[in-house]
Amino acid sequence: IKQTLDSMCPYVYETAVSPHLASQIEGNPVEMNVVMSGLNKVLAEYDYITAEGSGGILCPLRFNDGELNLTDFVKEGKFSSVIVADAGLGTVNDVALTAYYMQKEGFKINGIIFNNYEEGNFLHDDNLFMCERITGIPVLACVKRGAVDLNNSIERLLSLYE
Repeated sequence: IKQTLDSMCPYVYETAVSPHLASQIEGNPVEMNVVMSGLNKVLAEYDYITAEGSGGILCPLRFNDGELNLTDFVKEGKFSSVIVADAGLGTVNDVALTAYYMQKEGFKINGIIFNNYEEGNFLHDDNLFMCERITGIPVLACVKRGAVDLNNSIERLLSLYE
């Protein structure tokens, strides 16, 4: 990616904690108008963008002086989503609860991607099956540890963008 970090992400915190806590520590609270202004600049320059919702859909972006959550950004940006989860223990509950909440709130979920997937690992294979079965959401990719490719056709990847 040739784009500079500050042009793609208006808030970068040094402290490795939730954005709401990092912004309190570093004195730079997230403002929705700043985030949306940055998003609009990126949208004007690129045909496709991916916005990472690190921390999960309920992650607080700001807490003091007015609450702001990742859900607010997803709604404001009118994003559809892909749930990204670790393939290991606890995944079924995490994915199912995330999907349930997002569907209840009216978010469109295009699929699930599993990270740290080990082919032939009975737990990982069962997690894949159970997550699809419980949520009704298709698994788009199972990414092995250290992999850099989703092993999907360009057509399938482009279909995720609306």
